[in-house]
Amino acid sequence: MKLGFIKLLKGTFLVQEGASKNWRFILFVFFLAGLMITASHKVDQKVIQIAKANNELQSVRSEFVSLREQVMHKRMETQLASKLQSHGIFPPDKAAIKIIVQTNE
Repeated sequence: MKLGFIKLLKGTFLVQEGASKNWRFILFVFFLAGLMITASHKVDQKVIQIAKANNELQSVRSEFVSLREQVMHKRMETQLASKLQSHGIFPPDKAAIKIIVQTNE
């Protein structure tokens, strides 16, 4: 056990006969490690993009709520009446009369 560990530390398995199999495996492991690192960086970038998109969505939603509140306030009858009074248009004093048209069939 001790000799196997010492051989591993010295790297004799890389220069022995039949070491080409070891080199292929080591290169394959390095390739997989590089692939894993690249994939983790891509995932991190996507997480950052999602966080930015969520922040932008929140700001757009709050702006939408704010604008909707302003529009609702401006649509109120009292607001319209006060704006139209400056142009000489006043709300009616009497209720509207309903006109019913009867057709003879």
